[in-house]
Amino acid sequence: MKKIAKKILVTVSLILTLIGSLTFVMTYQNIGFGEKFFYQWIVSTLLAATTMAPIGFMMITVISKIALLIFPNVSEAKRNVAIGVAMALVMEGIMALVTTLNNIGFTALSELITAWWSALIIALPLGLLISLMMTTLVKPKLERYLAR
Repeated sequence: MKKIAKKILVTVSLILTLIGSLTFVMTYQNIGFGEKFFYQWIVSTLLAATTMAPIGFMMITVISKIALLIFPNVSEAKRNVAIGVAMALVMEGIMALVTTLNNIGFTALSELITAWWSALIIALPLGLLISLMMTTLVKPKLERYLAR
């Protein structure tokens, strides 16, 4: 039982750290540092984590299978880079939407799209870096760890 609890703790910690760092940047872009920042960031992190974790686990499987079909003769390392970029774009798009809806709400579609785009674009470099590190370095080690 301790082994399972440890695996869950490692996985949840990793997910919250990754999502927390991205929602931090997105929340800052949406509302700046003010008295509501910390609260909005925590809520955005929790909302994104509860929506992104299930979607993320499903998407990594789907995107990995699609990448294998599209790039059957490409090395695993190169395929992982493609998977990382695709994951960053999909996941960050959804995460930026969840964060923006939490921070500014839905008053007008044009305002929502503008705020979503701003949040996505400012966090995208960090998201790409995280996603590439996850797919090329962390994912293989995490899979080995969780398989034990």
